[in-house]
Amino acid sequence: MRRHQRGAMLLALLGVIAALGSLLLLRMARARDASPHSETGERALARAREALIAYAALGNAAGNHDNSPGALPCPDLDNDGVADFRCSADIGRLPWRTLGLGLLTDHAGECLWYVRSPAFGNNIPTAGRGGSADRPALNPALAGQIGDVENGQHGTRTWVALVIAPGDALPHQQRGATDRLSGCRAGGAQSFLDRSSFPGLDHAQGKVAIREAVSEHFNDRVIGIDATPHFSLAAARVLGDVELSGGAPPHAWWSRNRWCESLCADGPVGVIRIPDGEPVRRPLAALPGCALPCERP
Repeated sequence: MRRHQRGAMLLALLGVIAALGSLLLLRMARARDASPHSETGERALARAREALIAYAALGNAAGNHDNSPGALPCPDLDNDGVADFRCSADIGRLPWRTLGLGLLTDHAGECLWYVRSPAFGNNIPTAGRGGSADRPALNPALAGQIGDVENGQHGTRTWVALVIAPGDALPHQQRGATDRLSGCRAGGAQSFLDRSSFPGLDHAQGKVAIREAVSEHFNDRVIGIDATPHFSLAAARVLGDVELSGGAPPHAWWSRNRWCESLCADGPVGVIRIPDGEPVRRPLAALPGCALPCERP
């Protein structure tokens, strides 16, 4: 029985390593080809979403242990394509240079915008997490903080982050000249992001995702990241780190973010489940570290 469990564990670990290896190779390839180029429409939005999920899985751009798995970069607030180090806002341009991407634009040639749930910020030090409402533990139990409004109706789902294609300027939007460094036009969120036809709702404030049919008053396209796919790769990375460290919780973010409560929760003996999107769940053999109590900060 033990031999069978060890074999299952080895296969699980190999799967984790293969997945993360593919992710790293993809990021390296994108980084080598980081010269600006344009992609349009839904493809640009989808590529930006994938890059953000990959970034979160690695913990940060370097892929080391200085930050919490699941954390997202600050937006680009000064229009240079780079995530601000200590950001004062959670809405801004997509930091395409930080993500190792080329310049992504929508069908109108406009740069993409990015909104992040404050609790998911990588500017919150790991040492400060898990102890307060504004610095919560970062694990698959944490829901996004961005609401959802579709065609004027409040939805029940929440988003971890959004990527927005602003489209052509509407009559009330005044946009500046194109910046030579970033390739993006100058202007604040109100110059690019549209208001909902539902009074009082405006995703330029970074608190709701507005999704409406294209009209003369609204032409933004929005793609969201919810918690399930966001944490799927991050969970695989965490499990791999635990196994490679010999089964013990390996870094401060394990206890501060209470990962064992998500990955080592009660359930079938010897099995944990990583969310892969609804309704599919991918079972993996439990690692030795899951038998250890979860340390409290």
